[in-house]
Amino acid sequence: MRLELLEPIPYRELGTATAASGVEHASPSSVHEGVRLGLRGWLVVLAVACSLLGQGERCRIERQFRAPSTTLEAYWDALRAGDADAAWACFVEGRPDVPLPGSIWFLPTTDDLWLTGYRALPIAPGRVMVSYEVHYRDGWSGDERMFRFGNELVRQRGEWRIAKSIGEASMPEWKPKDRPVDS
Repeated sequence: MRLELLEPIPYRELGTATAASGVEHASPSSVHEGVRLGLRGWLVVLAVACSLLGQGERCRIERQFRAPSTTLEAYWDALRAGDADAAWACFVEGRPDVPLPGSIWFLPTTDDLWLTGYRALPIAPGRVMVSYEVHYRDGWSGDERMFRFGNELVRQRGEWRIAKSIGEASMPEWKPKDRPVDS
Protein backbone atom coordinates (compact mmCIF):
# COMPACT_ATOMS: atom_id res chain seq x y z
CA MET A 1 0.00 0.00 0.00
CA ARG A 2 1.29 3.40 -0.97
CA LEU A 3 0.51 6.09 1.56
CA GLU A 4 1.36 9.02 -0.67
CA LEU A 5 -1.61 8.24 -2.86
CA LEU A 6 -4.11 8.46 -0.01
CA GLU A 7 -6.27 11.53 0.20
CA PRO A 8 -5.40 13.92 3.07
CA ILE A 9 -7.82 14.11 6.01
CA PRO A 10 -9.23 17.59 6.63
CA TYR A 11 -8.03 19.24 9.87
CA ARG A 12 -10.53 19.39 12.71
CA GLU A 13 -10.29 20.58 16.32
CA LEU A 14 -10.46 17.92 18.97
CA GLY A 15 -12.18 18.38 22.33
CA THR A 16 -15.12 20.48 23.44
CA ALA A 17 -16.36 23.11 21.07
CA THR A 18 -16.15 26.70 22.31
CA ALA A 19 -19.44 28.16 23.41
CA ALA A 20 -20.77 31.34 21.87
CA SER A 21 -21.76 32.75 25.27
CA GLY A 22 -19.95 32.79 28.61
CA VAL A 23 -17.07 34.65 30.14
CA GLU A 24 -15.07 36.68 27.74
CA HIS A 25 -11.34 36.99 28.07
CA ALA A 26 -10.16 40.43 29.18
CA SER A 27 -7.50 42.33 27.38
CA PRO A 28 -4.05 42.41 29.10
CA SER A 29 -4.32 46.12 29.81
CA SER A 30 -7.60 45.73 31.75
CA VAL A 31 -6.15 42.91 33.92
CA HIS A 32 -3.54 45.18 35.52
CA GLU A 33 -5.86 48.09 36.21
CA GLY A 34 -7.24 46.65 39.50
CA VAL A 35 -3.83 45.52 40.77
CA ARG A 36 -2.05 48.85 40.60
CA LEU A 37 -1.44 50.48 43.94
CA GLY A 38 -0.47 54.04 44.12
CA LEU A 39 1.89 55.53 46.67
CA ARG A 40 -0.97 55.91 49.12
CA GLY A 41 -1.94 52.23 48.73
CA TRP A 42 1.62 51.01 49.37
CA LEU A 43 1.86 53.24 52.46
CA VAL A 44 -1.35 51.67 53.81
CA VAL A 45 0.03 48.16 53.18
CA LEU A 46 3.29 49.11 54.92
CA ALA A 47 1.44 50.59 57.91
CA VAL A 48 -0.68 47.43 58.32
CA ALA A 49 2.39 45.18 58.05
CA CYS A 50 4.28 47.23 60.65
CA SER A 51 1.33 47.18 63.04
CA LEU A 52 1.34 43.35 62.96
CA LEU A 53 5.01 43.06 63.90
CA GLY A 54 5.58 42.02 67.48
CA GLN A 55 2.08 40.66 67.94
CA GLY A 56 1.57 37.32 69.67
CA GLU A 57 2.76 35.64 72.81
CA ARG A 58 6.35 36.06 73.88
CA CYS A 59 8.42 32.89 74.09
CA ARG A 60 10.03 32.74 77.51
CA ILE A 61 12.46 29.90 78.12
CA GLU A 62 13.75 29.57 81.65
CA ARG A 63 17.53 29.45 81.76
CA GLN A 64 17.60 26.32 83.88
CA PHE A 65 15.69 24.36 81.20
CA ARG A 66 17.49 25.62 78.08
CA ALA A 67 19.53 22.38 77.61
CA PRO A 68 19.34 18.80 78.88
CA SER A 69 22.45 19.30 81.04
CA THR A 70 21.10 22.42 82.76
CA THR A 71 17.79 20.65 83.46
CA LEU A 72 19.61 17.73 85.08
CA GLU A 73 21.78 20.07 87.15
CA ALA A 74 18.67 21.93 88.33
CA TYR A 75 17.04 18.63 89.30
CA TRP A 76 19.99 17.36 91.33
CA ASP A 77 20.51 20.76 92.97
CA ALA A 78 16.85 20.73 94.01
CA LEU A 79 17.23 17.23 95.45
CA ARG A 80 20.33 18.22 97.37
CA ALA A 81 18.64 21.37 98.69
CA GLY A 82 15.43 19.53 99.63
CA ASP A 83 13.21 21.66 97.37
CA ALA A 84 10.38 19.34 96.21
CA ASP A 85 8.67 21.95 94.04
CA ALA A 86 11.85 22.73 92.12
CA ALA A 87 12.56 19.01 91.64
CA TRP A 88 9.05 18.31 90.34
CA ALA A 89 9.27 21.33 88.01
CA CYS A 90 12.09 19.55 86.16
CA PHE A 91 9.73 16.77 85.05
CA VAL A 92 7.35 16.78 82.11
CA GLU A 93 4.26 16.33 84.22
CA GLY A 94 5.48 17.37 87.67
CA ARG A 95 5.61 13.78 88.87
CA PRO A 96 4.91 13.33 92.59
CA ASP A 97 6.14 9.70 92.45
CA VAL A 98 9.82 10.75 92.23
CA PRO A 99 11.83 10.49 95.43
CA LEU A 100 11.20 13.38 97.74
CA PRO A 101 14.18 15.67 98.09
CA GLY A 102 16.11 14.82 101.22
CA SER A 103 14.94 11.21 101.13
CA ILE A 104 17.48 9.86 98.67
CA TRP A 105 18.62 6.98 100.84
CA PHE A 106 21.89 6.21 99.07
CA LEU A 107 23.38 9.69 99.32
CA PRO A 108 25.00 10.71 102.57
CA THR A 109 24.82 14.31 103.74
CA THR A 110 26.73 16.35 101.22
CA ASP A 111 27.09 19.98 100.26
CA ASP A 112 29.20 19.23 97.20
CA LEU A 113 27.43 17.57 94.24
CA TRP A 114 28.23 17.92 90.53
CA LEU A 115 27.50 16.17 87.24
CA THR A 116 30.04 15.17 84.57
CA GLY A 117 30.49 12.76 81.67
CA TYR A 118 27.35 13.62 79.74
CA ARG A 119 26.58 11.25 76.87
CA ALA A 120 23.52 12.09 74.81
CA LEU A 121 21.73 9.84 72.35
CA PRO A 122 19.08 11.58 70.22
CA ILE A 123 16.04 9.32 69.82
CA ALA A 124 13.75 11.61 67.85
CA PRO A 125 13.49 15.36 67.27
CA GLY A 126 12.99 16.89 70.70
CA ARG A 127 13.72 13.63 72.58
CA VAL A 128 17.12 12.55 73.93
CA MET A 129 18.49 9.94 76.32
CA VAL A 130 21.33 11.19 78.52
CA SER A 131 23.66 9.21 80.73
CA TYR A 132 25.94 11.02 83.14
CA GLU A 133 28.00 10.70 86.30
CA VAL A 134 26.84 12.10 89.63
CA HIS A 135 29.80 13.02 91.81
CA TYR A 136 29.46 13.91 95.47
CA ARG A 137 31.72 14.38 98.45
CA ASP A 138 30.80 12.50 101.59
CA GLY A 139 30.20 15.00 104.37
CA TRP A 140 31.71 12.76 107.07
CA SER A 141 34.79 11.28 105.44
CA GLY A 142 35.40 13.82 102.69
CA ASP A 143 35.74 11.00 100.14
CA GLU A 144 34.65 11.73 96.62
CA ARG A 145 32.22 9.16 95.24
CA MET A 146 30.33 8.82 91.99
CA PHE A 147 27.74 6.73 90.18
CA ARG A 148 26.30 6.68 86.65
CA PHE A 149 22.70 7.61 86.07
CA GLY A 150 20.50 8.28 83.07
CA ASN A 151 17.33 10.07 82.10
CA GLU A 152 15.15 10.50 79.04
CA LEU A 153 14.44 14.16 78.34
CA VAL A 154 11.93 15.78 75.99
CA ARG A 155 11.69 19.31 74.64
CA GLN A 156 8.39 21.10 75.17
CA ARG A 157 7.98 24.67 73.93
CA GLY A 158 11.75 25.10 73.80
CA GLU A 159 12.40 23.81 77.34
CA TRP A 160 13.95 20.45 78.22
CA ARG A 161 12.17 18.37 80.88
CA ILE A 162 12.83 14.93 82.36
CA ALA A 163 10.41 12.30 81.01
CA LYS A 164 11.68 9.30 82.99
CA SER A 165 14.73 7.75 84.57
CA ILE A 166 16.64 5.09 82.69
CA GLY A 167 16.67 2.13 85.05
CA GLU A 168 17.73 2.06 88.64
CA ALA A 169 20.40 -0.58 88.10
CA SER A 170 23.05 2.11 87.96
CA MET A 171 22.43 3.19 91.55
CA PRO A 172 25.47 2.51 93.68
CA GLU A 173 25.46 -0.12 96.35
CA TRP A 174 25.32 1.65 99.68
CA LYS A 175 28.32 0.84 101.87
CA PRO A 176 27.95 2.79 105.08
CA LYS A 177 31.15 3.60 106.94
CA ASP A 178 31.51 2.89 110.60
CA ARG A 179 30.88 6.15 112.37
CA PRO A 180 30.57 6.93 116.00
CA VAL A 181 26.99 6.95 117.19
CA ASP A 182 27.42 10.01 119.39
CA SER A 183 28.73 12.47 116.89
